[in-house]
Amino acid sequence: MIRNVRLSQCMIVKNEEKNIRRALEWGKGTVFEQIVVDTGSDDHTVEIAKELGATVFQFPWIDDFSAAKNFAIDKAKGDWIVFLDADEYYTSESVAKIIPILMQIENGHYETVKPHAVRSLLINLDDQGQAISTGHQERIFRNTSVLRYHNRIHESLYISDGNELVIIDASNDLKICHTGYTRRIYQETGKRERNIRILRHEVEACPDNYNAWSYLGDALLALESYGEAEQSYLHVIENADRVRSKARLEAAFCNYLKLKFLSNTGTEEKIINIYDAGKAAGSESPDLEYWFGYWYYKRDNKENAVLYFEKALKMLDQYNGGSFLDIVGGLLEVYQMLFCSYREFGMVSEMLRYGVLALRLNLYLMPIIQDILYLFKTEKGEILTGDMTFDFLLKLYQPISLKNKLFLLKASKIADFPALENKIYGLFSAEEQIALEKE
Repeated sequence: MIRNVRLSQCMIVKNEEKNIRRALEWGKGTVFEQIVVDTGSDDHTVEIAKELGATVFQFPWIDDFSAAKNFAIDKAKGDWIVFLDADEYYTSESVAKIIPILMQIENGHYETVKPHAVRSLLINLDDQGQAISTGHQERIFRNTSVLRYHNRIHESLYISDGNELVIIDASNDLKICHTGYTRRIYQETGKRERNIRILRHEVEACPDNYNAWSYLGDALLALESYGEAEQSYLHVIENADRVRSKARLEAAFCNYLKLKFLSNTGTEEKIINIYDAGKAAGSESPDLEYWFGYWYYKRDNKENAVLYFEKALKMLDQYNGGSFLDIVGGLLEVYQMLFCSYREFGMVSEMLRYGVLALRLNLYLMPIIQDILYLFKTEKGEILTGDMTFDFLLKLYQPISLKNKLFLLKASKIADFPALENKIYGLFSAEEQIALEKE
């Protein structure tokens, strides 16, 4: 018999009037109930949530995210729960896939296991809506009495019946956008200070909680308290064999190198020692190579920078871990740095490869397209015909929009490439050519 699925959407909120509408609207038509637990809002969050049909409960804030979330779970009546924060939402493409995935689970698609949770891809966005990092999270899970959150902050799911938590990875299909890590949001809400306060309490109460030490380092790094952040990471690194979470251990090593890059400090010997210790501890995160490469690039050591950037890209292709990855948000910069480095090395094929990869992420990088045009026009006979360059550009700049044509026309003029300029001019319609001549 085909079983239907009832999905409860839960969230905890405080002063989220700017986000609550979007946070609830994505679930309309997909979830059968929406539960909002308010922890002390003094804005219009509660009114908007009720207006949108959510059931609102009050819970006194006690500096414990798990306590508030578990209170919300206790109110849910669905077979499954989806738990997102108010500053998170599933993409529209993902929303359409949630119920079919749960239906597959409930109706025996996964015959050898009975999953407790479904894994999604979490994409952290900056103030411009661009990805800055990605990671994996279990935000959809069964509504069962043995499954609850634990930890006061950076809470995670815990199963209390002694069994292993079984997770289905749907991160290729389910994508969550998270806007809460932007600089503007942190400044407006004071989240950094709140997180640091809770994490300090955690490590004071339990000095051996190395996951909390790792998160404390992250919070201090975000506040640019580099000295304190470094001490937190070193505390984790020096006790690597006692860290329960591989993801948190990887984060400590990677973010230590990130800190050294951002603060422009550290000797090469010290950086190498931390890198080697990370590899010895089993780190598979490409961010370790990424930040090592960035540290070298900042010191104009292009040879070592290229070496570690290349390693990072290869590791990214193979990575299946759950750690958040900064390299995902930094791919365009990596491609540009490799393009410039290989140009200096005189390695044309590698230069072109990374130039094309960069342009696929941003077609309007004038310095890169200029260098490519300068290179192409030196080919035998090309300066007279522009044929090879024109064919290359037509493949890359599809569709041939007005914006693309104007950009390429400008690039060909800057590159002093008349044959190419004439070919690109021929792409404009008669009306567009008249408008260009008037300008």
